[in-house]
Amino acid sequence: MKTDVLDILIQLAKRRKITTSSLARKIGSSQQTISRRIRELERHGMIEREICPKGQIITLTGDGRKFLRKKYMELREVMEFSKEPGISFGGNLVSGSGEGRYYVGQDEYFIQFHEKLGFRPFLGTLNVRLKSITDMKAKSEMEKVKPIVIKGFKKGNRTFGDIRCYPCVINRKIKGAVVIPERSHHPPDVLEILSPVYLRKTLSLKDNDYVHVELRP
Repeated sequence: MKTDVLDILIQLAKRRKITTSSLARKIGSSQQTISRRIRELERHGMIEREICPKGQIITLTGDGRKFLRKKYMELREVMEFSKEPGISFGGNLVSGSGEGRYYVGQDEYFIQFHEKLGFRPFLGTLNVRLKSITDMKAKSEMEKVKPIVIKGFKKGNRTFGDIRCYPCVINRKIKGAVVIPERSHHPPDVLEILSPVYLRKTLSLKDNDYVHVELRP
């Protein structure tokens, strides 16, 4: 199929029905070219044609919608897992105090993590100490990116602050998020990472192992 076939299907998906002349204007193509593409799409069962006084009325079929959905998923995968260089940094794994487990386990946080990050987090965070000045600069660049904000709350006499989250991929394998609490006991060169799995076990990590983090906004 030609590349402009996808443009035709997208236009059809936006509307229940459209004439070939209107379709040609929307795409910026000639009536002759559109007619050829329409016949091609009809052979593949992706559209249906109906003759009317104004010309031909074109509608998208179920197969056409399936084709568009497939292309959407392929494009989404390319965009979310692009190999193009972005913001990345690395550091050495260090042991934490266990506070991450406590905070992630708070229902008010946990529910938001699930809804806003798209995964149920493992109860605990991975702590990574940034390795160089370059890594610290990359962290500064990360903080210029608009974060996903997990809203704070009050529970009894205690206030839990907001948490900024930056979606990422750990060691080029596991999706997760760098989390920066409004109130943190960690020094600036230590980052906490959240994921849906126990990263130490899944990636066979131990203290001082190098961990690579790449932002995937």
